[in-house]
Amino acid sequence: MTSLHSVGAPGARAGLAPPAADASVDRPHGARVAAGLAAFAAWRARQGPASQDQYDWWATRYGLWAKARFYRHGWPVAPLVAPLIGLDMAWPSARRWVTPPRRFAIADAHYVLGDAARHRATGAAAARAAAIAGGEALLDTALPGFAGPCWGYPFDWQTRRGLVRRGTPLITTTPYVFDAMLELHALTATARYRETALAIAAFVASDIRDTAIGGGLAASYTPFDRSAVVNASAYRAACLARAGALASNGEYLRLARANAQFVAEQQRGDGAWSYSASDPQDRFVDHIHTCFVLKGLYRTARALADDRFLAVVAQGFAYYRRALFTADGAPRPFAETPWPRLARLELYDCAEALNLALLLRDALPTAPLAHAMAARLLALQLPNGAFVTRILRGGVRHRVPYHRWAQAQAYCALARYAEWQAVH
Repeated sequence: MTSLHSVGAPGARAGLAPPAADASVDRPHGARVAAGLAAFAAWRARQGPASQDQYDWWATRYGLWAKARFYRHGWPVAPLVAPLIGLDMAWPSARRWVTPPRRFAIADAHYVLGDAARHRATGAAAARAAAIAGGEALLDTALPGFAGPCWGYPFDWQTRRGLVRRGTPLITTTPYVFDAMLELHALTATARYRETALAIAAFVASDIRDTAIGGGLAASYTPFDRSAVVNASAYRAACLARAGALASNGEYLRLARANAQFVAEQQRGDGAWSYSASDPQDRFVDHIHTCFVLKGLYRTARALADDRFLAVVAQGFAYYRRALFTADGAPRPFAETPWPRLARLELYDCAEALNLALLLRDALPTAPLAHAMAARLLALQLPNGAFVTRILRGGVRHRVPYHRWAQAQAYCALARYAEWQAVH
């Protein structure tokens, strides 16, 4: 397949080299990475499968009420949400008094992916066993009543587009379980996992709704909305493109191409994507959603063998490196946002930057970025094995660990890095 180096997109010609700060970062030693993964696995065994979450305050009855009014009325009612923001920033551990720890499918799926990668990198039998156990737990928590297995959040989630009830399937969660099932099939050669992955694709194709916008189709976030959130379409495109190629399903491939076309058309001239194509209040540009879009579109392009989408990825990656990193190479949480932000560094951003760099490594010169992000993740690891969740602008470090946001993603990224290093 044609690489991004030869596509000839504007982004492929303009500044794809990483910042100079990345080039000076030494490659983390394999033994150090293995030790970090082992320490995290030990912490996870002590922690158990449930944890507090980034959204705990906002999932309380008051949090849902205050957030809905803020979305409706804006700054005049900011005092309603200010106490929760203050608690989240100044006293994150207090959330344990109002919300119990919960288990999250998106975290379980990342742990399956990370455990499988760690097993391949180190041969650890415990990692293989953990991956299989995690996959079985995911199967036990699938939501009934849809065209195939699907997963969502275990809490109510107030969005600008309305309230998403707990147990509502999400296109931003379910494809990770699709990936985990295919990973388990590769790991164990058990046909049931492949069959489950294809059943998941049936949900993604049948229950997620499409809205025609431009020359493509915008995928909904859930089976019950008509939103046009860009990363939702990227998730659906990647899942259906892979499932379509795996099962020779032309309808899946058609839907994937249409969703990818919508994503491509929503790219701005500078290479960025706003979060939403339909809601002017959701036109922010941030780190993790940019990563989600780039990963989804790249995987779609690979599965469809369509170089047109590779050109879009090249331009988007150029913007990403230019606008979403600080001068010293740290991931920047937002490039554009209407709201003041107190966080200087997010664990989720570091994890997704490493995942993206590893995914694109055969198409773009992302090895320096991968080494830099692996080193940053290891630097964020605490003595107990977990990772720092967030660093505020004043330097305060949040140490309350959330499986979903983003201990699981960090572990998965570091395990994939170890696997890559083991063969290089």
